[in-house]
Amino acid sequence: MKMFKLIIMAISMMSFTSFVSAKEKLSKTTQTQMIKALELNEELHMSYFKYDAAKIEKSRDQVLAALSKVNDKKLQDKLAKAIKYLKEIKKSNRLEDNNKYYHFANVFLIQLINKFDFGPKYQAYYCPMVRKKWIQNVSKMEKVHNPYDSSMPHCGGRL
Repeated sequence: MKMFKLIIMAISMMSFTSFVSAKEKLSKTTQTQMIKALELNEELHMSYFKYDAAKIEKSRDQVLAALSKVNDKKLQDKLAKAIKYLKEIKKSNRLEDNNKYYHFANVFLIQLINKFDFGPKYQAYYCPMVRKKWIQNVSKMEKVHNPYDSSMPHCGGRL
């Protein structure tokens, strides 16, 4: 009888865990559009490592264009907020300001990747030293790549 109770508890815990970690499915079109935007965000992320404000602005424009094509009502609120902050990234800004806007944009994109199924490639990261978040392609980069502080590019961890 005791073994039976343990088995039932184990099955219940596994069911609860899979329920909690299940991500909401989207249409194939929306999923494809968001994955494209996340791929372009990879370029923006990497452009922070050899800080070139003109390249950052160009990469930002590509991400903005891709996100603007996503037309799913479930995503619109978070996308609008991410787009708002991405638009603030400019080559005329100070590095600290562009970092701040990139972080805020990523906060809203992370909320989307945590809720919806865009596949396993994109994961959220956080650096406690600079208190900022970003998205990274874990299939390309196993090591942490913190875009916010060139003196500690591998500081932080997966959320």
